[in-house]
Amino acid sequence: MVITIISVDRKEVGNAKKIQGYLLIYGRRKVGKTYLVKNFLGYDVYFLVKRGGGILAEGVPLSKIDSFDQFIELTKSLLKDGKTVVVDEFQRLPGEFLDYVQSFHPHGRLILTGSSFHIVKEILSSKSPILGLFSELKLSLLSASDIFTALSKRMNEEKSFELAPYLRDAWTLRYFKHESTRIEEILLFSKGAIRSLLGEVFLEEERSLSAVYEGLIRSLSIGKWRFKEVSDLLHSRGLIPRADPSLIRPYFNNMEEMDLVTKIPLYKTKNYKYIVKSPIMETGFLLDEKLNLFEEDIPEKRIKEMIDKKIPSHIEIFCGQIFAELYDGRFEYSYSKDFDIDFIITSGKKTLACGEVKWSSSPSKEDVYMFLNRTEHIHGDKIFFSKKEINIDGVISLTPEKLLKLIKEKKEKVDK
Repeated sequence: MVITIISVDRKEVGNAKKIQGYLLIYGRRKVGKTYLVKNFLGYDVYFLVKRGGGILAEGVPLSKIDSFDQFIELTKSLLKDGKTVVVDEFQRLPGEFLDYVQSFHPHGRLILTGSSFHIVKEILSSKSPILGLFSELKLSLLSASDIFTALSKRMNEEKSFELAPYLRDAWTLRYFKHESTRIEEILLFSKGAIRSLLGEVFLEEERSLSAVYEGLIRSLSIGKWRFKEVSDLLHSRGLIPRADPSLIRPYFNNMEEMDLVTKIPLYKTKNYKYIVKSPIMETGFLLDEKLNLFEEDIPEKRIKEMIDKKIPSHIEIFCGQIFAELYDGRFEYSYSKDFDIDFIITSGKKTLACGEVKWSSSPSKEDVYMFLNRTEHIHGDKIFFSKKEINIDGVISLTPEKLLKLIKEKKEKVDK
């Protein structure tokens, strides 16, 4: 069966539909802002601001607006007539646009979408001329539960769960062609887009994609996430003057703000594990580090061999994110020289659950007992997630099939 379109019922759509009045939708490039607006929100006129200031239009006689003044007058007139106007990539307009927006309010409905976090930060600051005029909606990767649920309608739960982390970036959905779509196929089709996307994100933020930033992405992609490890690697490559963790902290902060990396709290500490937020981006840079993926044609077999080694760690993180949704908690992680705890879910100072993920190999009862022994000091539910159910007292044994059922049950409760 050939599938050309996969539809994801993402939570943000429902949130956006509930919002009345002026709305600001923001998020980094390619997370689905335009798709959400065009497919789920009603509007009368749509403007797209191109790089360089040109403006394309839909819903008015002119398909292209020649000047900023003309755009302002047209937008003002439309809003006064009670129309709903969308301005896509508004951050590319001159800064004085925000002063005009203040004069537009409260006429009509204005929906702005933006890909620049530093511009959005200015808008939401106490000195912004439009502070309080807009409701805000941030878009990021598709939620773990949303993409898993969508894929499970097309393929079995086990395959859906394994593929889901790599399709959380909304732009990758176009590469899902049929039920037998493989991760290595998605990566081969999208390898050019992965590196280009990184450059686009920096372009919208009006930052240069320096070798240091790309070096950080590469370091995280090969599993070096501790600040000392990262600074050592970047220094060895001549990207920073000395192996000093303090030199790279500002870069991490900037990349977190740009939604390129995220941090997982380390349980019972004040420290964090940083990861590349997008699994498909992380995998692309990992394969470029190991196989020179971006420059050479690599046999699919070699790509698959390396991806197969990476899948378990992505599944562990994906589980942590999905259980955080189910428990309405926070995903944390714990590691020591002896063992790791794949995910711990907390809420405030309370521990709600912890879990072990056994994905690449068949689990045994000994695995479960070892997990119980390692987590005896941790309160809350004990979850053992694997492809095969194992019934042992004191443990909630979950498979992809059972997890999907829990997700659907929670959604039904929320929708009531």
